Amino acid sequence: MIRWIILMLFLMLCWNGAMAGAQVMAEFQDKRAKSPEVLAHVPLKAVVAEYLDPFDSGLGKSLGYLIWREVLTAISDQAGAGVIVAEAPPGERLVDLLKQDYHIAAERIARHQKARMVIWGVVSSDNDELAIQTYLSLLTDDKQSGLKFGLGSKVIAGPSRWLEEQQHTRIEADLAYKRFNFDADLLTRNALFDRTLVTSARVDIKTRPDKNSRTLRKLAANKAIRAVDMTGAWFKVALPEGGFGYLNAGTFGKLRLPPREVSGTSNRVNLRNGPGTDHAVVATRNLGREPMRVLDMRYRKGHGLWYRIDLGTRDSWVAAWLVKPRFSLPVIDFVAGLYRYYGERHEQAIDAFSRYIDSSDPLTDNVNLAAAFQLRGASRILAKKTDSNGNTEGYRDFSRAIELTPYNPNAFLLRSVAYLGMSQPKAALADLDKALSLDREYRPARELATTFKSIADKPGMSPLGIMTRLPQVKTEVDKLTTSHRIEQNVRPIPERSPAWLDNHQRGIERY
Repeated sequence: MIRWIILMLFLMLCWNGAMAGAQVMAEFQDKRAKSPEVLAHVPLKAVVAEYLDPFDSGLGKSLGYLIWREVLTAISDQAGAGVIVAEAPPGERLVDLLKQDYHIAAERIARHQKARMVIWGVVSSDNDELAIQTYLSLLTDDKQSGLKFGLGSKVIAGPSRWLEEQQHTRIEADLAYKRFNFDADLLTRNALFDRTLVTSARVDIKTRPDKNSRTLRKLAANKAIRAVDMTGAWFKVALPEGGFGYLNAGTFGKLRLPPREVSGTSNRVNLRNGPGTDHAVVATRNLGREPMRVLDMRYRKGHGLWYRIDLGTRDSWVAAWLVKPRFSLPVIDFVAGLYRYYGERHEQAIDAFSRYIDSSDPLTDNVNLAAAFQLRGASRILAKKTDSNGNTEGYRDFSRAIELTPYNPNAFLLRSVAYLGMSQPKAALADLDKALSLDREYRPARELATTFKSIADKPGMSPLGIMTRLPQVKTEVDKLTTSHRIEQNVRPIPERSPAWLDNHQRGIERY
């Protein structure tokens, strides 16, 4: 087995608390105003901003609420994670408030809420046809994404140990993307809004999309009802007795939003007449790749999450871990992957980024797809994923990112660091040379080169020298730094105690 040496992601936060959702009436216009921070106890938050709606169709608010609900569903089991929807005040049109710089306003609001991510975008309609353009920004104090991949002093789990390990780290590369522009999604209103809702508490169904309107009926908790459309922040729902009513999508709506569809490839799956293994098996079948509509969703302690699915001739319950959710927009899976990634839930991050990658069409933006491969690759490395030959799956993901963005020097830096983790210094030097050939003045590449030289030049039993085997290729390192005119100006690498070195050697033998 390949002995992975000390790979970690510096994701500067730790976890506690519970998942929650909230909404704020955000000041999109006044740069000096600040909405009070919500979910202040939650360490990782994202903001979903009301989408810009140039034709004032009401879809901007609807889409913001829908995405907010879907992200909540995608991360519903993750402690310490929250999602906030930011909307214009009642009666205010976003297009009138902003005129321009919508993305700046969305990011400003997210910073006020101390959020790590913000989803924003534009929606337009032509009768029943919708065009949705979505963006995602990662918010940090500098111009980088805040995600780093590097070699440290021992095998660790990830972000919660970053502060402890940062002084021991010198070999790192940034996942440099900070803003993502997702391909336009072309959908019908029916494909977006016709779906199942599940109540989490008793709710009022109103005659009109207005909280002051008359209540048609009350719906008990854990009841499924079909939504057929949205008007602003309200779902239009089909009543069992006929006719329609409205359910609020906001925090007093007390709703859960299952994925509209699920799909799976498992064989001989038991389908049951209720949500749990204590219910009778009504059928056993192979799940095809075709999507199955979700009719209900239920979580039971000790049994996990279950979906009631429409199989055409009948409906049955299937365990959620046997199928994959299909959300409305690709950004949902991408953001869910980031939540899992920040939260050190590596297996779930792999699943989320895999769903995004698998659902991408050939025209998907290469930058987004490359970032998804890089994030999945890092997650696989942290999860210690290898194939049957002992090769790391994460390395292959880094290579795929290079194929998609061969013009990006940072893609080569990430794989260079990964090569060092595999104790392959010549391959690491080749990728570093390629990055410098693309942009000789690219500062991260020059800094990594000075670090390589510092390690290669260090005599004796330097811990990083042992880890990376760079001293064994000192001639090649000198040739690279000379050819690219790189001066050694990196700060000295601290020595490690014999106790640390012994611990490191045990780590190599174990992993």
